[in-house]
Amino acid sequence: MPVSPLSIRFGAAFAALFVSVCATGKPAGESLQSYFKDYDYCALILSRNRYDETMTEAGTQQCQQALSPCSTFKIPNALIGLQTGVVSGPDHVKQWDGTERSRKVSNQDHSMQTAITESIPWYFQDLARDVGEQPMASWLARLDYGNQDISGGIDRFWLGSSLKINAHEQLGIIKGLWHGSLPFKPDYQAAVRDMLIQESDLNGVLHGKTGSCRGDGEQSQPDHGWFIGWVDWRQVSRRDPATTFFVINISGSDAWGSEARTIALQILQDLQAGPASKHSTEK
Repeated sequence: MPVSPLSIRFGAAFAALFVSVCATGKPAGESLQSYFKDYDYCALILSRNRYDETMTEAGTQQCQQALSPCSTFKIPNALIGLQTGVVSGPDHVKQWDGTERSRKVSNQDHSMQTAITESIPWYFQDLARDVGEQPMASWLARLDYGNQDISGGIDRFWLGSSLKINAHEQLGIIKGLWHGSLPFKPDYQAAVRDMLIQESDLNGVLHGKTGSCRGDGEQSQPDHGWFIGWVDWRQVSRRDPATTFFVINISGSDAWGSEARTIALQILQDLQAGPASKHSTEK
């Protein structure tokens, strides 16, 4: 198979950029720490093409800490729901139960696609109840997902409760989903990949999921937020890919998934503004 000059240039550029990150901690001239304000944080960023792979990690202590996955659990929850047949696909609609919730967008019927896009908890709580405890536990074991603890309740265990996962384990899940190597039918993994597509100003296709969990009032367990996913730069073909996987986690007062997403996009935008952007746009 011929080697793409675009792939070689893109990979070399990202490799050079991440060598700079590892050596100086300054993608696009700024330290990674400066992106995170006063939050405790973890940043895992893995960039690869067919010939190069570069990894940076910042906030190592936070990266090793097992935390509730919050709404990032919608990714495995959707896969399990599809595999077990309790939902039929992205267009599977669940009816609103009439309970008024604080977010107006929650107070209506939703498909699985809109429930992921709008991060609707009740949809996936209903889905988990339909799956049931024993099948859910079995699938989490097959995925080797975090501590696999669903004792917090079938419709709550991922919402600041018993299920915990660290950033490196989250990275493994999204890499497996991108590769289609998780223990689910390929069509179901493709459907979930597509449901994670988000709009952005990045020079590529962004896939991601936020998650937010409120801490306790004493702040011994502070608020924390996730944004996990990947960017397929310039929609490079899957036969000749250039992809950056990322896991961003923050904790502290008002540390929500939306803020983790903002930080992740700032980092990714600064990375693409470096050598990678120049080379990836060459014909």
